[in-house]
Amino acid sequence: MGPVNLDDIPDGSLCVIDTNVLLYAEQGVSDQAQRLLRRCTRGELSGILPQTVWQEVTHKLMLAEAMAKGLISGGNPAGRLAAKPDAIRSLSLYRAKVQALVDLGLGFEACTLMDLTKTAFGLQEKYGFLTNDAMVLAVAIRLKADALVSSDKAFHGVTEVAVHAPTDLY
Repeated sequence: MGPVNLDDIPDGSLCVIDTNVLLYAEQGVSDQAQRLLRRCTRGELSGILPQTVWQEVTHKLMLAEAMAKGLISGGNPAGRLAAKPDAIRSLSLYRAKVQALVDLGLGFEACTLMDLTKTAFGLQEKYGFLTNDAMVLAVAIRLKADALVSSDKAFHGVTEVAVHAPTDLY
């Protein structure tokens, strides 16, 4: 069975949200993702981002800003930007976007060593997940989340937590 759409998450649910859903909302490509964030802002849902998601979304928004400003191009954008500390210092829009997520009321959940060594490693063996995906699911399990919100198809077979996805992308 595939994921359930974001509009069907019941009020009062604790939702662990993956990076891709935040980016789809920010880019305006998923109305469901945008509505999900509005529901979190109104307190209808509790939106939690694992530490890995905060880091990944910040990194991706920084790279996108650098590319949009023409500061980097071509392959290996992170490597190209890392070689330009003055360019990094000139960036600010990505920080404002991350602060906007904080202002929306999205929570920050630190990842623990147990999440990695006990839970995530086991999830990698079970599902074949990359590390960040395994950590997102590990945090969702630890928090006893009502919903894991992600468009990542790797989560479709997960049985530990209900998976919801922006079905307006499919």
